[in-house]
Amino acid sequence: MKERPMIRRSAALLMAVLLPVLAAAAPRLNFIRSIPPLHPLGGERAAILYAMGDSEKIETFLDELTDHANRAGTLKMENAVEHHQHMVSATTDEATLRRIRRDHPADVYLGINAFTCTMTDHSGEGSERDSAGERVKRHHVWTDAVCSARIDVLDASAKKLLSFTVRGEGTSPRVSEMTPEERGIALEQAARYAAISAAESMTPRRVRESIELDDTAPSFHEAMAMIDAERLADARAILQTAVRQHPDSAALHFNLGAVSEALGDLQSARDHFHEALRLSPAHPQYRSELDLFRRRNEKLK
Repeated sequence: MKERPMIRRSAALLMAVLLPVLAAAAPRLNFIRSIPPLHPLGGERAAILYAMGDSEKIETFLDELTDHANRAGTLKMENAVEHHQHMVSATTDEATLRRIRRDHPADVYLGINAFTCTMTDHSGEGSERDSAGERVKRHHVWTDAVCSARIDVLDASAKKLLSFTVRGEGTSPRVSEMTPEERGIALEQAARYAAISAAESMTPRRVRESIELDDTAPSFHEAMAMIDAERLADARAILQTAVRQHPDSAALHFNLGAVSEALGDLQSARDHFHEALRLSPAHPQYRSELDLFRRRNEKLK
């Protein structure tokens, strides 16, 4: 019972310290943006018809490629090689193509070519603890692995649409004596990362972004209430009404640029970020956020 006043005083002191920090926390707009794939396939379904290479880790590559692409949620990929190889080219007869399209319906077809892995051995001095807990020097060996492949993308008539290469790297644990198990670890990593690289180059990536808003803008609190409720379109409508009444408010243009970007209207976002900086050229946040916007959306004209 005697300790309760001390607990209450400690809690009050803690709140006195935290309240100014919480009050000073800047309001932010958090959103997810989608980055287009490096090699868009032009469809939602893909099937891997064949896979050729000189390493048994091609099986790991195929499994990881299929799994990672499907987990992205924007592309459904089938590993048709699990059944049997479907070698196709521009000279493949129409009857074979019809059978493939019937058995493995897809918008595009993939062929994995020249899958190969190489290893480079290394050695050097390291240290580890002995049985007594003392750190002693040891001679360590390890290996680095690289797996690469060429991926051909074909349409339903076996016409090549595009071709690109992928690679992945892996490394083994550092040990006193290299064994096939350690080499297998490096190869497994390299094949897996090559597959992930391939999948990510064919599927959009989702990236979380966060923009600090300007709470000095007119109608800020009304718009922020909509943002907190995840009603971005309503927040934008509030800001658009406000900017018609206060066209010279740099803060309004800045917040409207942020909301427009979160909604995917990049042209409007760029225009409002530019206008905010034009109205307030000395404002460091407006300049830095416009630079970040350009980096996030380099392809915007």
